[in-house]
Amino acid sequence: MPQARVRARPLADHPRSYPAHLSTVWVDDTDTWLLAAAARELEAHLVFERARQVADARALLAALYAGDGVAVEDATLDAQAEDVARLERADRFLREMAGHLQPDAELLEQATGLDDHSLLVWEEAAASLAEDCPPTLTDLRWQIKETRRGELRGHAQLVRAETHLAARLHRFSLVGRLWHRHHLAVLAGQLADCRRRRQQAERRLALMDAKLQVIVATEQARMVWIAQAHNVLVRGVAAAQVLAGHHPHQNASVDAPRLAGGNGRQRPQAAS
Repeated sequence: MPQARVRARPLADHPRSYPAHLSTVWVDDTDTWLLAAAARELEAHLVFERARQVADARALLAALYAGDGVAVEDATLDAQAEDVARLERADRFLREMAGHLQPDAELLEQATGLDDHSLLVWEEAAASLAEDCPPTLTDLRWQIKETRRGELRGHAQLVRAETHLAARLHRFSLVGRLWHRHHLAVLAGQLADCRRRRQQAERRLALMDAKLQVIVATEQARMVWIAQAHNVLVRGVAAAQVLAGHHPHQNASVDAPRLAGGNGRQRPQAAS
């Protein structure tokens, strides 16, 4: 694995926590391999979240079928859980787009004149893009920033401790080093341990910085993608708003399990 470049990087947080003569700390630069590692971790998080959503949907479907006294095969339940999770992702996607895109009065008037079937076509066309849109990682960004602040505080303490221990060691004269060999060995061990933990903190900070870079790049790609798909998305948002007015009590998240038999999959029936 290629080695990351190392350079001095000024600290953005807690500058007064560091000794006056040390205005910067050495942090592994976010080289290509580090960005790739950060991207893999973020991708693993997204995969885990998607699997969790499918598992939640499967548990809900299993409870519904058990309540109805319906026996269902695992393969059918798995397929319908995937459908439910996909429908929920599409629903969340459209709700998010409603916060970014506002249909103009002309488009809303056009949507108002359409029947429910045509509105559903608009809405489903926009929702179908949910799987193609770059993922949003905004929530993770704030979590990483909070973790980074705590890591910076711990790193500052380690830098101060390392500076203090190094100064104590340097104060020993040659005679003192011979006379206090045991005490010197203890201090040297403490300094080595402190330096090791400080370097580990710097590697964690570098990975967090790389994650933040990946998140920023992903959000930028997401905004570009939304701009390119604007026409389809804004029509879907308009259709969703008009349909919500037609059916104010409809709850997509509640109805999704009942609609999971779509795409040619029929809901199993209880044995007679």
